[in-house]
Amino acid sequence: MRFVLKKRLPGQIEYGVIYGGIALLALFAGRFLPVLDLAPSCVFKALTGIPCPTCGSTRSIVYLSHGDVISAFLMNPLVGLCAAGAVLLLFYSIITLAFHAPRIGVLFTEKEKDQVRRSAILLVLLNWLYLAVTQ
Repeated sequence: MRFVLKKRLPGQIEYGVIYGGIALLALFAGRFLPVLDLAPSCVFKALTGIPCPTCGSTRSIVYLSHGDVISAFLMNPLVGLCAAGAVLLLFYSIITLAFHAPRIGVLFTEKEKDQVRRSAILLVLLNWLYLAVTQ
C-alpha cells in the first residue's frame, strides 16, 4: 500500500462529495422527517425469522441524527461507521476542493485489493452475526 498526493483533474468525479452528501441527506431525513413511521418492516426477517444484514439501519441513522451515537452503533454498527466515515470524507473533499489542495490517495497492489474485498465481506458477515445474536 502506498500513499500518494493526487491532483484533481477538471471534470473528475468527487466520490467523497457524492457519498458524504447522501449520508448528510439521510441524517437530515432521520432528524426532521418521520422516517420510522414510513419505513416498512423487514421482509427477510418476516420470512426467515432472522434479521437481514441491514436490519436496524434506519433506526441507526435516526439515532445518529439525534446525536445518540451509542444507540446508533448498537442498532447497526456497520451503518453507523459508514455514515460517520462518509460525512468525514465529505468534509475532507470540500476542504480539498475549496483550497485546490491535492488529495491523499491510496494505491493498492492486486493482492491488497483482494484483501480489502475479503475484509469488507468479513465485516458485513460479522455485522450480520452481531445483528442475529442481539435482535
